[in-house]
Amino acid sequence: MYQGPVIDIHAHIALTAEDAINPRHEVGAAGLAAAVRRDGVVRATAIVIARRDETVRTAERNDAVIAEADAADGFLVPVVSVHPHDGAAALTELDRVAALGARVVKLHPNTQSFDVADDDVAAVTRRAGERGMAVLFDAYSPFDANQVGKFLTLAITAPRTRLVLAHFNGPRFAELLAFEVVARYPWWPGNVYHDLSATAELLADGPYAEHLRWVVRKVGTDRVLYGSDWPICDPAAALAAVRSLGFTAEEERQILHDNAAALLDGR
Repeated sequence: MYQGPVIDIHAHIALTAEDAINPRHEVGAAGLAAAVRRDGVVRATAIVIARRDETVRTAERNDAVIAEADAADGFLVPVVSVHPHDGAAALTELDRVAALGARVVKLHPNTQSFDVADDDVAAVTRRAGERGMAVLFDAYSPFDANQVGKFLTLAITAPRTRLVLAHFNGPRFAELLAFEVVARYPWWPGNVYHDLSATAELLADGPYAEHLRWVVRKVGTDRVLYGSDWPICDPAAALAAVRSLGFTAEEERQILHDNAAALLDGR
């Protein structure tokens, strides 16, 4: 078992009580750090999600999460957000936060109510890549059976942007074998990562655990990341779930640390 440092690529911060996702979601960086900083975790994201037509509030929230991360001695990674349907204002905000040093932007098709195939989403994704930012998508939707194909298309049309597709497509994780297939072609940009948040914990102790491990290996352990999805999931259980899946120590090192480190450092 890998015993080195761990990076949590998927944890949410509550900047105000209104942002709290559930009763255990404490407000501020201290509550987030207390929840996820365990078992060797050395860095964790602090994710915010923008609302449509609230561009002033979006900028304020982005500034706040950057400030919270700056005060956290390198432990927190600010993950800013825009709403794709804010159009030009969203692109302007991306330019602004990139200049402030933000490296990751969060988009959530379910919470923000957009279709991954929308032109606005492609525009935001391309601009993020032009500014050196990765895009962390919530990437499991029980409401859109075609979402995997839409993400494939988005990755191809925004080849300079690194995409992180969260939740490993949930209970439909086998559909991610499509990424193994396209990786065989020379035109594939190789710009997609996947995180195991929520799905590893959901499946680790059941009959699909072996299948999940096999699909992760087919997609590539150099393309998969650990995330707790705090406060939806318990960080200790999420980490234990990944470690229970039966990966080698080298594979765990990639999933728990190295892939996220390279992504956050722009490599």
